Amino acid sequence: MKKLLSVLLTASMVASLAACSSQPAETEAAADTATEAQGAGGEDAAAESTGGEEYDIIYLTPSTASQFWTHVEIGIKNAMYDLEESEGVKINYSVVGPAEESQTEEYVTAFEQAIAAQPDAIVTATLAIDATVPKAQEATANGIVLNFVNCGLGVGDDGAHEETYNQFYYCSNDTIGELAAQAFLEAMEKKGMDPAAGGVLGVNTNVENEALNHRIDSFRTYMAENAPDLTLTDTYYNQNVVENAQANAENIISTYGDELIGMYSGNNITGDGVCLAVQSAGIGSDIVSVAVDSDDTEIAALESGNLDAIIVQDAYDQGYRCMENAILTLINGENPETEKQVNCPPSIVTADNMNDEEVQNLLDPTRLAREE
Repeated sequence: MKKLLSVLLTASMVASLAACSSQPAETEAAADTATEAQGAGGEDAAAESTGGEEYDIIYLTPSTASQFWTHVEIGIKNAMYDLEESEGVKINYSVVGPAEESQTEEYVTAFEQAIAAQPDAIVTATLAIDATVPKAQEATANGIVLNFVNCGLGVGDDGAHEETYNQFYYCSNDTIGELAAQAFLEAMEKKGMDPAAGGVLGVNTNVENEALNHRIDSFRTYMAENAPDLTLTDTYYNQNVVENAQANAENIISTYGDELIGMYSGNNITGDGVCLAVQSAGIGSDIVSVAVDSDDTEIAALESGNLDAIIVQDAYDQGYRCMENAILTLINGENPETEKQVNCPPSIVTADNMNDEEVQNLLDPTRLAREE
């Protein structure tokens, strides 16, 4: 499977990216990846049945428990099915990764094990940039096509570490923050609330992260320019734990009382906790609440009036395009994209448009899932 090495890597890159002198032993899951995918007939039989090449591809997810990353995987798998049909190739696919996004050490370990399995490609996302960079270098230096989806080695449009991977599909965190601020002010107007009257806006998110911070910073910048009379709290971090997010929101509610005019949640886990706190306090109609990314809890809160808007990334599209690109890179021996970083814009979802067919697919990509 490594016949594309000379095409995918230039001599200068091989010289500049030093792989680790030793690699960790494969876990049982990593060692069984190719066997499970190939089935009883083996690699030769699988390749013969499709009439084309056979490739091993691993999806290294930041969280096996997160709905968001599951939605990304639906796009990944559908792209695999489509290209197996259209290109006549066989993909031996497996998914690995920690249970929770907060388990970054386990993510790095899973990355090491994925590299040791020597697949043809790895599709992944990282919430631990510094720790992931050397692993990306090692993967690429070993001829593995490495694609990032949603969360990469920079914020997007910055060219960060782009020599260490093949392609990055993302949704600009600056755009997410700005769109969230726009949605917040639109919801205030709809509820008859005047930003010039002042008030306190609670700011919440999951973790301190170079890329994710842009969701907060751009939100603050937009608000400072367009609603300068509002007071934004310091950012409350919750380590991506729903219970912590709910406790933080309850603290904000009790601290500011009638001064509180709204909440901003920087990701879906944070949004879940904030929605639960707003529902418990019975203040959904009294404040504005805007969150990022969708899951069942947020969708239910949108329906019940405990959440006014969700800024939704197209997780399915990002996953689909990332896997499609990896497969085409393997088939053609070169990246089909002209830009290494491709922005996939988000959408504002409210109670007014959430039942539209297109929005329903955006909120719940399981509707698009194929099984083969």
